[in-house]
Amino acid sequence: MTTALSPSAAQPPVSAEPAPGSPEALLLLAGLGILPASADFNDPRFAPDTISSSLERLVAVKQELEFLAAEQKQLQEHLRLAHLRGDLRQQLPSRRYSLSCKEIECQLKARQAYEQQSGDATATVGSCFWELRSIKG
Repeated sequence: MTTALSPSAAQPPVSAEPAPGSPEALLLLAGLGILPASADFNDPRFAPDTISSSLERLVAVKQELEFLAAEQKQLQEHLRLAHLRGDLRQQLPSRRYSLSCKEIECQLKARQAYEQQSGDATATVGSCFWELRSIKG
């Protein structure tokens, strides 16, 4: 009794991708605009120095982004606290409000007016407005 070899055991598995460095792979990369049609392994874009300098730059950019994100979070918290204290205008340069800051200021004024009309507030002087709320009992 002889056993027939299965097609997968007799032949290496067929891959949809060409072998790295093969003419088919280089042609595929050239078609995608990654490599020029005449490129080979001596392409300066793939030199170890180029790759390491690119990685160093990516790490530096990532660290810069993390630093800026932390700084942005700190500034947003500072502005939020200034808004809650009622002294948002003093935290920003004069006449350099962004649209969102103007919206926050309008919301603050509307809240102050509402609390005055409803009797929840007893004073309207700057940040004192937020400190001198009467407690309804």
